[in-house]
Amino acid sequence: MKITEIRTYRLDKFPAMLFLEIKTDSGIIGLSENCIGAVAIEAFVHESIAPRILGVDATNISLINEKLRNDFIGYSGSSISVRAHSSIDIALWDIFGKSLNLPVYKVLGGAVRESIETYNTCAGPGYARVSSNIERDRASQLGNNLGDSFEDLNMFLYDQSRLINELGEMGFRALKVWPFDQAAVDSGGRFISSDSLEAGVQVIRNLRAAAGPNFKIMLEMHSLWSPSVALKIIKETEEFDIFWYEDAIRIESYKGLQQLRSRTNADLTFGETIGTKFEYQKLLDIQVLNHLMVDPLWAGGISESRKIVDLAHTYGILVSPHDCTGPVGLTAGFNLSITNPNIEFQEFVRAYYFGWYQEVMDGLPEFRDGRLYPSERPGLGLSFKSDFFNRNDLHTQISKI
Repeated sequence: MKITEIRTYRLDKFPAMLFLEIKTDSGIIGLSENCIGAVAIEAFVHESIAPRILGVDATNISLINEKLRNDFIGYSGSSISVRAHSSIDIALWDIFGKSLNLPVYKVLGGAVRESIETYNTCAGPGYARVSSNIERDRASQLGNNLGDSFEDLNMFLYDQSRLINELGEMGFRALKVWPFDQAAVDSGGRFISSDSLEAGVQVIRNLRAAAGPNFKIMLEMHSLWSPSVALKIIKETEEFDIFWYEDAIRIESYKGLQQLRSRTNADLTFGETIGTKFEYQKLLDIQVLNHLMVDPLWAGGISESRKIVDLAHTYGILVSPHDCTGPVGLTAGFNLSITNPNIEFQEFVRAYYFGWYQEVMDGLPEFRDGRLYPSERPGLGLSFKSDFFNRNDLHTQISKI
């Protein structure tokens, strides 16, 4: 089953997103995507990857991954090359599942659970329509439009009770918010004013009051803060029983991570922004984590993410696959989630799942009462919407034999 063609697609409406198809001589097509750096990833796919894998058997996933990893110097972190490789790997697993007429989770060894609990990351519908995290935060926090469906970012800032009520009705028992981000953007993360600190704390206070003691609150910090300011935020909010503090500081500063760990007993989560098992092992070795995040789109695909989850298991650290990226990323992480007992949650963005994910894609995993359930469709089970290729904002690039 030889690879005959690689196609990439970009949409003006979602400039951060790159979608990808791998076509084979058997007619089976594998689907994938990536998020942030779409133009650069697309260029790498066509200039560097396509010449090396066109004509290769698409079911030889391990061989292709080794070939790509060994062909380039500097394969570490979540670089453009790693993200491009991740997209290829996920498409190959989609092909492999379809070739066996089995869903990917069964090809991976089968389910260890019937479903996986999700938590709602409180982004809004427009959060995906800009090309960087900083643009997202600045654009999304300037207004307080509460009229849109699932406008969760503005709700967590301005109407916490409504947000908790809506999430509870959908079966969620956990959420993730980032009320301090705008202060970090304004100060470069080097300091936080008393007013900004209190404003963020008040959001958390209101959420806890509305949610009660049994609802999990995760605090996302987006790697924006210096260790000293991150510690100040943690100390001011830990009375509200924060389930975890995510990416409190930049992850590459191991001394900073160790400094933060030595000064707080709060649960810390890192990992979504790095790639490959080698980088994850370095992170796990310094023993600063209570939970670990992994994103199959950024870590090396399904293949590498499996190894990372198993590696974390040996350290006694539970893993949650990242989302807030795209429908393929969610589905890849979910297929991993139900096959491995060391996975804690699958991140979920209801504004995306019930919004733009369904604008571009059919076949998403079933969401019901706060959990995701698998389908029996072959491969990842996904397909582009019937009108996807007729969109006026579609840009296509093709490499073929």
